Amino acid sequence: MARSPSDNFKKEKNKLTNQPVHLYTIHDYDGAANDLTFVEGPNNVTFDSVEYVAFPISFDSIKENTKGQIDSVTLRVSNVMRTFGGYFELYDFQGKKVTLRTIWSNLVAETDSVISDVYYIDSYSADQDNATIILTTKFNVLSVRLPLRAYSRNYCSWVFKGTECAYAGAETACNKTKQRCKEIDNYSRFGGFPSINPKRAILA
Repeated sequence: MARSPSDNFKKEKNKLTNQPVHLYTIHDYDGAANDLTFVEGPNNVTFDSVEYVAFPISFDSIKENTKGQIDSVTLRVSNVMRTFGGYFELYDFQGKKVTLRTIWSNLVAETDSVISDVYYIDSYSADQDNATIILTTKFNVLSVRLPLRAYSRNYCSWVFKGTECAYAGAETACNKTKQRCKEIDNYSRFGGFPSINPKRAILA
């Protein structure tokens, strides 16, 4: 579903007395294509022909920073009945897809009046009282570095004498600086970004 809210969703959002309903789906939690579906609140909710079971579950605000790190969300779930602790012992939740949906109680019949966010489980733990699930994007779960390169004005990101560097001279070492690249007459293959503003030299 698109994250752009419908007109009805916007109208409900602007009502001072209205409260959102949060739905949680942990997809294929057991490796057999079965889902866990929960709703934050006292009553079960059926949305888009799926029943969400009332459960003590909530999420913290999305985390962001200025270093380009990927957003993350922390789910907090009651484990007093050892429900999630039992799941964690039986199944590997690492990398499982989680969909967080926000709807309004009086619009549950309108499948387009919803905002959906997709995350993946990065880590999880449980004690006798609570289970904690850290969600992030797919790239983070797969340990893919974003951005895929470090953007530096003065340092090269290529492997010395590797394919991108292509240096074939007699030198056996390189400190990856722009100056060194010039010294060994290989500046045309320099793997840095000298045009970047000095105040934003590294965005890795």
